[in-house]
Amino acid sequence: MMFSRSISLLMVAQLFYSLPAIATSPALSKTCRAELISEVYHRWNDINGTLLSDTLPRVARELENARRREDTEITLNTLDFAATYIAGQPNSLSRQDYSKLSAILDQMVKLARLLPSRYSLVKTNVLTKTGQAYQQIGQSEKAKPTLQLAAQASSGIQGSQTIAKAQVQLAEAWIAAKQFPEATTALNRAVEQTVKAKQDAYFHRETLSKIVTLYVQAEQPTRALTTLKLLSSRDYDPAVTLPAIATAYIKTKDPVAAKPILDPLLKQVLAVKDIEQRESQLMLIVVHYAPSGDLVKLQQIAAQLKRPNRYRAIASLAIAGEARNFNQTKLRTQALSQLISDIKAANIVDQFGGRFDNEWYGELNNLANLRNYQPELKIIITELRPINLLGMVLQDLINQKQFETARRMVPRPMPVQIDAAVNDESELWLDRIAIAQLQAGQPKPAETRIASENQDVRRLIRFAQAFHQAGNRPVATQIFNRASAIAKSMPEQAAIANALSQVGYSADPVLNALAASLRKESVISKRAELLLPLSPEFSDARSDYFALAERAGLTNQVEFITLARRNALSERRTEDAYRLISSPKQSPSENFDFVLQLIELHLSQGDFNRARSLLDLPVQTLLNAPESSKPPKVERSSIFHRTALNLARAGDSEAAIALAQYITPAKEREQLQQRLRCLTSL
Repeated sequence: MMFSRSISLLMVAQLFYSLPAIATSPALSKTCRAELISEVYHRWNDINGTLLSDTLPRVARELENARRREDTEITLNTLDFAATYIAGQPNSLSRQDYSKLSAILDQMVKLARLLPSRYSLVKTNVLTKTGQAYQQIGQSEKAKPTLQLAAQASSGIQGSQTIAKAQVQLAEAWIAAKQFPEATTALNRAVEQTVKAKQDAYFHRETLSKIVTLYVQAEQPTRALTTLKLLSSRDYDPAVTLPAIATAYIKTKDPVAAKPILDPLLKQVLAVKDIEQRESQLMLIVVHYAPSGDLVKLQQIAAQLKRPNRYRAIASLAIAGEARNFNQTKLRTQALSQLISDIKAANIVDQFGGRFDNEWYGELNNLANLRNYQPELKIIITELRPINLLGMVLQDLINQKQFETARRMVPRPMPVQIDAAVNDESELWLDRIAIAQLQAGQPKPAETRIASENQDVRRLIRFAQAFHQAGNRPVATQIFNRASAIAKSMPEQAAIANALSQVGYSADPVLNALAASLRKESVISKRAELLLPLSPEFSDARSDYFALAERAGLTNQVEFITLARRNALSERRTEDAYRLISSPKQSPSENFDFVLQLIELHLSQGDFNRARSLLDLPVQTLLNAPESSKPPKVERSSIFHRTALNLARAGDSEAAIALAQYITPAKEREQLQQRLRCLTSL
């Protein structure tokens, strides 16, 4: 296994290291370069803020554009944008997207490898982030050679602070890849450069503090201690830093070295007279020493916490969690009993998770998330049943099909506070349990719970959908009919229509009733205003929404078209927008502006094919349609300008340049043609 893995690593390394040193950039005027970079910014601005899973093809396209252009400055900007955008997002991808991201990362490595040495900082940052991304999708065989490239590139960085920052980032990446010797090398260099930058007190303090933490993570406690001596005692919290270093000694099988770190610290903390400060420090020591697994010592320290308060509760959670990790079941049970006893003694059982959320549950939950102590936290919640937190355990029981246990645990009432509102969620949870039973083939509880409902339309809809999904169409139909019979408001009727369409039933009777209600409003503008708020109700049945508009006599009305167009663009609903393109009652100027906005929406979403296809409409109208279909002559030049730019952005620069000849005056035409020629490669 080791031999084959080594061969694999060698092959990957050869792939990355065997590229040509640098691509030769074609001559590019300053004007064109500025134009191209502006377009790169424009497109990355559209990509930013969108989930990586939705933009993988667009990111790949940007990298391919940079590769074809072979311009260093454009490549720099593209790589910087891509690395920053991708950082932190790989974990949000599904596994089927990993191969797509891997291909993108491969291209980034190739492009970064071509950058001249004078761009060492960008090169290092890009390769570091790319290596981290490889690691996040489980491709450590690519992460290591990529980080080695980053380490090589970092040798060309200038300036002590800049070098130190780059080395710290590189060390973090090496640690994530479990390559501790390489991380140590980077940290050693970071210390050296940080010391040189001592005149900047803030940078010196913050960077050294970070380096100490990273040395601990890289299992280099001695180097962490040495670096700590470069800091003032005011620059770090001994109760946090020293136990972490002691833990690193334990993990590296050197418990003797841990003792002279921990014992003097404990002596110092126990001498603190202020009880609040003393207990706070003891709690921190327990939390940060807990991963060592030295459970006997941890119990001795926790025994100094005499009061049943949040400090002892947090310490008990840490001990319980680590006792599980080190297979010490008895100690785990003792720690959990202590924690539950303390919460009861502190008399916060009813409020636990409510008004004392920040002091108790907030900190316990934070620690549980950080250290994976959620199993212990759920035991506490199950025992104490704090209302605001009970949903976590109830959902677990539902997932495990322990329906009766979950039902017995639901309190009556179950007042849950969300923001300023307090709602009784007991019925909601009992419904969830019944629907889960229905999905598990136990329909009786669901039938019983919904049998007497005659007021809540949306509750009836939920059960009707659940029965349909369970394959019981007759019961689903009957519940839908009950919902339709009691629906009073238009939003309720719209919700029923949407649900019916979603499960394949005819929504016509409900749509007809809605249309009749809308037609009672004789003022068209007010009728349109009544219809528009119903749009969100038709989230799964957009065709029904427009069918309703037609039955309400609104599809050809200026008032509705104006509002619906604005709504479609703001919500980025392109399919809705296509239904609204042809509107003879709108002015040609309004129609052109709407179509161009839709084209620009396609471009911002990276859908260049649809954008190019739709561009034929304004082009053909401008060139061949009768005058009555065209905007006023005074507006045409700006529309030609906008259309030509969109053609270029959609990838058809030839058509864009041809269209630009219709722009007046000549000076503006020549400027645009020059701009379009610059965009040819994009």
